[in-house]
Amino acid sequence: MSASLKDLAAEEAVIDLLAARVAEAKKDVRKRMQAALDAAAESDGVERVAASLPSGEVVATVSLRKGETGAAVVDEGAFARWVRETFPGEQWTSVRVVREVRPWKAAELLAEMTATGAPQIVHRETGEVLTVPGVAIRTTRARTHALTWRRDGKAAVAAAWHSGELAAQLAALTGPSEPEPA
Repeated sequence: MSASLKDLAAEEAVIDLLAARVAEAKKDVRKRMQAALDAAAESDGVERVAASLPSGEVVATVSLRKGETGAAVVDEGAFARWVRETFPGEQWTSVRVVREVRPWKAAELLAEMTATGAPQIVHRETGEVLTVPGVAIRTTRARTHALTWRRDGKAAVAAAWHSGELAAQLAALTGPSEPEPA
């Protein structure tokens, strides 16, 4: 038997609210997990932790992923002027309203600076170490973490949810909400 239009509307409303609460809870727990993992890595060198059900069954692992730093253009105009002045015989820049470095050359120069850990390059013809304006070494990918499920982890969580074992963890998602502002 097919659901009525009224039943489908109610189901959509319930799922919409649950999805919004889950999305908000996931964002919050990821932020708190990242802070806790960063602190544990700093103090004890911990980079992973098991995710267990209240029964003790391990269903997943949460692992720290290190961020990356690298050279990044922070002032496009200064960088383009420097490339043009330093390599006047090369056509590595183009002129529109502003001068910019061709993407392939910018990537090559930034990779060289990332490798040395400083906004500097060694001029291939003169051997001179040149400081590159408009470039800084900074975080290019934030440190984060990943959740890796065990083979039957999702099924175990679903079973624990169905049995009521996760009632305490799910109470915030399914409990009464605060009144919305009028």
